[in-house]
Amino acid sequence: MGEFVRSINAIFGYIVQVSLLLSLSMYHSISAADELTLFSRAELSQQSMLTAASHTSDGSDRARNGKPMFQGPLGASAISYNGYQYVIYYSARDRGGFGDFFAEVIIARRKEGSDKWQHSTLPVYRVTSHDAHNRASIAISRGDGAIHISFDHHNTDRVNYARTIKGVADNPEAVVWDDKVFAFERNMGLGKDAVGRVTYPTFHDLPTGNLLMYFRSGGSTRGEMTLARYDANRSEWDFVRKISSRDGRFVKTVTDNTESTSRGPYILGGPKVDANGRMHISWLFRERPVNCNPGGSNDGRDCNQGLYYAYSDDEGITWHRSSGELVVDTSKGEKLSVETQGLQVIDIPTPLMPSNVSLNSVIDAKTGIYHAFIEHKPSPSENSILHRYQREKDGSWHTQDFGFSASNVSVRTIGDRMFAMTGRQQAKIYYSRRENDFTDWQEIPLSKLATEPHTIESGYITWDLSLIASGKLSLIWHRQPENDEYGQSSPIYVYDFKIGE
Repeated sequence: MGEFVRSINAIFGYIVQVSLLLSLSMYHSISAADELTLFSRAELSQQSMLTAASHTSDGSDRARNGKPMFQGPLGASAISYNGYQYVIYYSARDRGGFGDFFAEVIIARRKEGSDKWQHSTLPVYRVTSHDAHNRASIAISRGDGAIHISFDHHNTDRVNYARTIKGVADNPEAVVWDDKVFAFERNMGLGKDAVGRVTYPTFHDLPTGNLLMYFRSGGSTRGEMTLARYDANRSEWDFVRKISSRDGRFVKTVTDNTESTSRGPYILGGPKVDANGRMHISWLFRERPVNCNPGGSNDGRDCNQGLYYAYSDDEGITWHRSSGELVVDTSKGEKLSVETQGLQVIDIPTPLMPSNVSLNSVIDAKTGIYHAFIEHKPSPSENSILHRYQREKDGSWHTQDFGFSASNVSVRTIGDRMFAMTGRQQAKIYYSRRENDFTDWQEIPLSKLATEPHTIESGYITWDLSLIASGKLSLIWHRQPENDEYGQSSPIYVYDFKIGE
């Protein structure tokens, strides 16, 4: 009888195990199906025309030997906050008259999800540039609710800057969105000698509610990383500080003793601040000799080298190398240098041609780990692909290939997934999963647009990722001018997509 009972129990236990396994299998199948549904496409939820005509560059400002340089649409920059989206762009070059035509700075806003835009024109300022580098930037200082913009820079002798009074972004319904919203302040009100030459100014949030402006002071081979800080408690900019040095001796390789003594930095997406307030930066250097690798690009790209990294715990005043040691105190006039020991974390030699365009960085919102992304060749004879360099919490680094190329990429994490949005001239979205160490990158097709053209490509593409944590993102597309007639204006469209859980 006891043997019979044991047999019955064994059979029952087996049935339970099989049932459990079948249930788990069904659960995983449903999860996989759900994931396929969730991430198989980015669903278009709204589309609108921001403007029918925006300035494009004909490349005449920086022409070489009569050949135009840096042609194309100048694009737009956007941020979403407190139920509104704000976009900065340039008008068509049709303002003025009697032969004196120019573009102006426009800041538009709309309620989230609406296709109705309000437009504010910055008083006084005329955009006269024909250089596609001169893109605009926008941000909000969360400590006081002011909106900040910068615009029209490529090695200029000033910071072109304007802002609203405090509270505008905090109380948008109470604001009349007219041409009096923004006031121009040359050099952020810090005086004529506060800055040197200015290129690529961008804004970056701080957990304190303050704001940073990053820009390169000087040229591509004689430039220095520079930070300015906005104190939201006083609603004023309180310092401009150079944090890197253009000087120092660099030898190309052990077998090739080509030497340079001057360089300029290209930062990977600007400073990134983690949940504890630690600011991380990574960058590459462009060495001064042009045509570092005969037969290469001969436009400076083949003089790019290295991946460098540092972090700051005091909003950019002092800096530590990846292993933790303090290396620079900018309050004493010290700067991060190519000769500062331990700053280079990955050796990417010039023959691998690390890109100064296809580069960015992100902090994993879940773990606080810093990821750097840079496109370069795996070997001198191969084509460039995007690489991911990950800094571990002990300061060590490891790398993973993305397996695809991108003219530019913006990266964010949502839970256990990492998303990569490509921009500039091609709009694509990729995602990867934490369980596979973010190595299995899959493309998410964009849903078909309701109006022509159905393919978002060419021109200049940017993303507003302010709301990506809730699965919402906006694509801003400044289309190529008709028949590629650079200098002729072209429209800007905004597309809202939903992805994720």
